[in-house]
Order: sequence, then C-alpha cells, then structure tokens
Amino acid sequence: MDRGETIGIDVGGANTKVASASGIARSFYLPLWRKNDLAGVLQRVKREFRPERVGVVITGELADTFASKKEGICAIASAINSVFAKPHYLNIRGQFTRSIAEKDANLYAASNWTASTAFLAKSVKDCIFVDVGSTTCDVIPIKNGKPIALMTDFERLREHELIYMGVLRTNVATLLRSVSLKGKTYQLSSELFAITADVHRMLGNIDEGGYMCATPDSRSRDLEACYRRIARVLLCDVDELGRENAREVARQVARAQINELAEALAFQARELELRTVVGAGLGEFLIAEAALEAGLDCRLLSRQYGRELSNVFPAFAVAQLAQHA
Repeated sequence: MDRGETIGIDVGGANTKVASASGIARSFYLPLWRKNDLAGVLQRVKREFRPERVGVVITGELADTFASKKEGICAIASAINSVFAKPHYLNIRGQFTRSIAEKDANLYAASNWTASTAFLAKSVKDCIFVDVGSTTCDVIPIKNGKPIALMTDFERLREHELIYMGVLRTNVATLLRSVSLKGKTYQLSSELFAITADVHRMLGNIDEGGYMCATPDSRSRDLEACYRRIARVLLCDVDELGRENAREVARQVARAQINELAEALAFQARELELRTVVGAGLGEFLIAEAALEAGLDCRLLSRQYGRELSNVFPAFAVAQLAQHA
C-alpha cells in the first residue's frame, strides 16, 4: 500500500476496526477485558497500511479491565500514541484534537457514532442513521444536515438513541423472558448459555466465519454447537427440545430484536418527522426488517460502499473526516 494513506481506527471493547479512506477494511477481535495486545495489533495495522494520517474514535472505555471511563480512554490513547505519531482523535463534539488531556477524557468516550453521522450528514440531510454491531445498536437522527443526539451513552439509552443489543455478543436471556412453543409458554434461564451469534447462525443470517466472538461455552461455532447452546437456554439437550423448537426459539429472539429496534425507529421518526433509515453494520438485516415494520424507507450502506466497509463504518467515516482535519 502506498505511503500517504489516511486510515481510521475504531477501538471498541470487543473489536478494533480499521478502514482506509480508499476503502480497505480490517476487523480484529480483541476483547479489551482480557489480557490483550492492543499496541501489537496497531503495529500490525501500521505495517500493513503505512498511514501518513490516522483518525481515531474510541468505544472500548467501558471494558471492565478499566476502573472508569477516564482510565479506559487514557489507556487506549496511550497504546495508540505508542504506535502512531500525533493521531487525530475525534470527540463527541465533532472536534479533532492531536492528543487527549486527562481532564477532557470523557469527551472521547463512545465517539464512533459522531464520526458516522458527521460524514453521512454531508450527503444525507434527513434520516435516521442506524448501526447494528456485534454488541450495541446506535439510532441517531440527522435533521437538516445535522446529527441530533445526546452526548453520553447514559442519556442516549433514555432517548432510544442507543440500544444495548447486537447480532453476536448479546445474551439471549436479556432479550426474552419466555418463549411460546406449540401454544405453551416456557420461561428462559438467565444463565449465559447462548448469544445472538447462535441465533443468527441458526437462522442463516451469519455463517461460521461471521461468528466473530467467543462462544459462551468455549466450544465450536458450528451449527450443531449453536443448536446445543440454544437448547440449554431452556435447560434441555437438543434431542429433548427438538430441532424445530430450537429454531422457533431463535426466531422469537430475532423477532424481539426487530421489535425493539422498530420501536426506537418509530419514536425517532415521530419526534423529528423523518421517513428514511440509513443502515450500517453487521446487523443490516435487522435494520431492514425493523424499518419495514416501522413503515419507513430503508437504505443500506453496504449497497453503496460494500459490506466490509458497512461493517466498520465508523472507522471508514473517521478516515474520511481525518483527511481534512
């Protein structure tokens, strides 16, 4: 790759995502709550991309290896600074700085949606931007070319701008308390027996390569293992629950995700008189279903930029913005 490239980096709690302004994407499963080598991964990125300019957003500050958001932001920034000379950090006010002062650290927390919407708003003046990833879902209105969102995750949870669910890492027991099977209701175990990656693997929404996280039981990511984990949520083995019942459980979990997102979309559409959803991320398939349920038009960014860039859209967006920082 030619020297002089601008890249964007989105350091999340589970995944570190990278994209170049020219459209090359990478994603690394790197759970920050475990012993990890963020600096080592970034060195690998530096060797591959040889960037002249680097834009950064940080979303991994809540990893429980850190005692506070401030500690998380500063630790992540320290790793980045050890590899790249004066990167451009984007804060939640949409401003780039060349360093992060400890007293201002919280301004850089969960800043990935800021990059996505600032970039998207240059071409789409009125929409609801939705990014469904492995763990969370951002629902950010853009009105008259300006993102309309609150500044902290705490506030965004209140205003349907952040939904803490994703297509891979979410415990299915946090989405449903019970399921209906052949006219009878069954309560679900709240143990971490299965995650949404098992659900969407069974439903064909992701393949084994798309199961990009650890499994709850540290076993295989193949289809049979997914069936086994879903059955465990009802305290069964697969032969006891039955494969069709297991698939029905998966369908009901996916429907719960769609319904929750559709409710958030309907709220934002009603509040700001918006009719179009622009979707990105691993969970574009959920966005399309939810938009349909909410009666809204839907445009998926994978159709414009390709699936790989859609999956790492905040990294791509901050790369685009950093070119002019």
